[in-house]
Amino acid sequence: MTGVLVLAAVYTFIFLIDVPPLVLRRAWRELLAFAILSLMGLALGVPWSLGHKIFFPSEALIKFFEPLARLVIGPQE
Repeated sequence: MTGVLVLAAVYTFIFLIDVPPLVLRRAWRELLAFAILSLMGLALGVPWSLGHKIFFPSEALIKFFEPLARLVIGPQE
C-alpha cells in the first residue's frame, strides 16, 4: 500500500510541475499526449507496486526478436 501512495505522490508532483505551463500555452495536443502517456504509466505502476505480476510489452518484443537476432548475429558465446 505504501508503494501506491509513493506512486501517487510522484505522479501528483510531476503533474503539478508539467501541466500548468501546458495549459497557459494552450498546448492542448501536448497536454493530451502527456496525460495519456502518464496515465498509461500509472496504470502499469499501480498493480506492480501492489506486488502483482503484470505484462510488460518488452517481454513480448524480446521473445519475438530473439530468434531473429540469433539468425543474424549467431549464437551467444
